[in-house]
Amino acid sequence: MKQMLAALVIALTFLCTSPASASGDSSCYPDWKVKQTDYNGCSSTALLSPGNDTRVNLLMLLYDRHGSVGPASRYSYEIVERRGEAEPFDWASFALKLGPSPANGKDDNTATDFPFGTRCMSNLAAGADFIAAVASAKGLTQAEKATLTAVRTALKPECSGETKAASVAEEALAQVQSPVGRAFASYLVGAAAFYDGDFAAAHAQFVRVDPKASAWLAEASTYMLARTTLNDATLSAFDEYGGISEKGADDSRIRAAETEFKNYLKAYPAGQYAVSARGLLRRVYWLGNRKDDLTAEYATQFAQGDPAKRNVSLPDLVQEFDIKALMQLKTEDVKDPMLLAVILLRDMRRPDDPKYADYGTPPVTRAALDALKPAFAAKGELFSYLQAAHAFYVADNPAEVLTLIPAAKSTGGYLDFSRLMLRALALDALGDPAARAALVSAVSVAALPQQRGAAELALALHDERARSAERVFAANSIIRDPDIREILLRYQAGPSLLRDLAVSGASPREKQVAIYTLLYKNLTRGFYSEFLRDLPLIPLQAKRRAADDYESPLYTDIALFRWSGSADFVCPALKTIASNLAVRPKDPTALLCLGEFIRLNGLDPEYYGVTRSLDDQPEKDELGGSPSQFAGKRFSRLDAYKAVIADPAAGAGNRAYALYRAVYCYAPAGYNGCDATDVPTSQRKAWFDQLKKQYPASVWAKKLRYYW
Repeated sequence: MKQMLAALVIALTFLCTSPASASGDSSCYPDWKVKQTDYNGCSSTALLSPGNDTRVNLLMLLYDRHGSVGPASRYSYEIVERRGEAEPFDWASFALKLGPSPANGKDDNTATDFPFGTRCMSNLAAGADFIAAVASAKGLTQAEKATLTAVRTALKPECSGETKAASVAEEALAQVQSPVGRAFASYLVGAAAFYDGDFAAAHAQFVRVDPKASAWLAEASTYMLARTTLNDATLSAFDEYGGISEKGADDSRIRAAETEFKNYLKAYPAGQYAVSARGLLRRVYWLGNRKDDLTAEYATQFAQGDPAKRNVSLPDLVQEFDIKALMQLKTEDVKDPMLLAVILLRDMRRPDDPKYADYGTPPVTRAALDALKPAFAAKGELFSYLQAAHAFYVADNPAEVLTLIPAAKSTGGYLDFSRLMLRALALDALGDPAARAALVSAVSVAALPQQRGAAELALALHDERARSAERVFAANSIIRDPDIREILLRYQAGPSLLRDLAVSGASPREKQVAIYTLLYKNLTRGFYSEFLRDLPLIPLQAKRRAADDYESPLYTDIALFRWSGSADFVCPALKTIASNLAVRPKDPTALLCLGEFIRLNGLDPEYYGVTRSLDDQPEKDELGGSPSQFAGKRFSRLDAYKAVIADPAAGAGNRAYALYRAVYCYAPAGYNGCDATDVPTSQRKAWFDQLKKQYPASVWAKKLRYYW
């Protein structure tokens, strides 16, 4: 027996695959605001809104419906790690937070056709089922059981269509001769042909299986008949990139697969593969372009409270629904109020920038929304929220929100929280004195993932607009999110608040950001005496950030301001430069040396086309978007060079270097890296010629070869 099994294992030459991996990256930057009227991919918030990813809105409603959403697959694109919860988020981050991945979960690699994958994905579970059925079957000899088990164990398909597992299996099973054994052998050869991609042969083998041989064989072969027909129908359905081809699926085979799946479900309504069969029926409807049937099936699955009766978790089902159906659905295609709410929120989107209002589809009208009220007969609070959302996001009528949501409380769900938050936002938009208390209340009741972050962001926006950013940093502040606090430090905190936090910040990083912002803005706005006064705030133990340290933000590198000077164009330490400028603000050497500090440390406001973070004020409706509390124009190297060039008393060395650097602002591609302004090529040529003619012997004239 051992010799026979060893020979079988050697003979079975099925090919194995190595697991594929897929990954993605994104350049999406969130909009730090709560009122999201348009979608950008990574600016969802924990209240139901038009700007949210539709999947986020749907998953929140499903959480309310079932009290949980189960685990989510780790999708095949990068998950952004955040320090706090306030940052508006993307779908993947939310799905993994609300429905945590299984421990040690691996990245999903079926993004093209999520979440169905390939037919090979069922091999392990199907093999275990087969082996268990063989072990309990009557009418098989021990030798036949051993042979059947060995052949099934060795079946490791790759589903490439290039293997010939069926012929190898058939040869290996030739010794199985009992009637029950032949039934199992027929099934196993059919399974091998199925994984080979020879669906006609597989179907023929499953038909041959004697249902009287085993109850498991009777059910499994009935299920596999349908699954084989479906796979056969999809041979022409996809193009080389995994998308739907022009030819599409074979309609007659799709109809046949539907019949076979329904035959299985009729015979085995609670069968071992009933959940899978229902899931594959969705695929039948999708490939057959049966939008009504597909939408109804998704609604049924979303209503299913028992995870064991769904073939995927709710986050994964939401992802599948988004890919397979949602983008094509209109309000007239949907009857389920939850799905209808998601579509209506999507249809309320409008551009943040009015100049783009003529692009795309206009938002849904209030009349069209109201006409759908009968569909929400059992969901009155959801419908009134949709009306309030339309008033707030589309009609810009916050007063109507207060009528539609006269009082709001949260019992912990996302809809209740959304109602509470929307009313608070409406009060804030109206300048109502009760707005801050309402926002504080929203923070206090926030309990589910991302809710507190959204409430803290709304409260921080309120305090910033009220010119009360110091409230955020008070000892009793309920705003704890580190990102909110840091944004306000960088863009809104005034000198006195920054000085206080440089000593008493909530964390070492917050202190560093406060010190850096204070010194940077004093120095670059011309407050040189203040810079010198605040320089001792840098702790003695502070060290420069390593050149290859990309994790630490630039604005914590406080030891930078102990710059010791430069040798190329000879400059003293930064402290000396600031001291000279505090007495003589137009001192040419000091201006050029301040420029050297800026240039050599990559602090230009336009650094190779990337606007530096502390000089790029956020949009007016985003956190940090109020006018800065630091007056004065930001230092510009190009302006400094122009001033020295125009100063006859600056000295030949200074003027030559100023000419050289003014031209070099445009190296190497004609783009100004010194500030956000521009000068014509003719001016750059004039500086070039002036340097060559007036200071031909200078090292700078000799080094400069182009004027870009």
